[in-house]
Amino acid sequence: MMIIAFDKTTPALLAGRKTVTRREWAPKHAASFHAGELVQAWNHSPRVNGAKRVGTIRLTAAPSRERSDIILASDYEAEGFAYLDEQEMTLSDGVYPRELWDDWFTDPVMLWVVRFELVEVL
Repeated sequence: MMIIAFDKTTPALLAGRKTVTRREWAPKHAASFHAGELVQAWNHSPRVNGAKRVGTIRLTAAPSRERSDIILASDYEAEGFAYLDEQEMTLSDGVYPRELWDDWFTDPVMLWVVRFELVEVL
């Protein structure tokens, strides 16, 4: 089973408030994920000491590539950022969700968009 680590947004994922993630993946890696596939959700990369599996997600679509400056406003919620704001939490690297969101618009990058549903919390 494939793995996606949610380092920055694990609390939003576990609260059921995250249904999309954006990644800087190589095309070959992105192509290994498929719509309908079950994927392990981890709090950190399994290579990191203390990392653990926190749940299972199901991909609702195959990953697609998108410029960060054309993100829909509704994806602020889908990324889990609204939940983190409500909890007055920063991302794991100390950055506020709004800062990362604004950076995606001011300094656009191409990202793989992965849409999913939470199936199981461990």
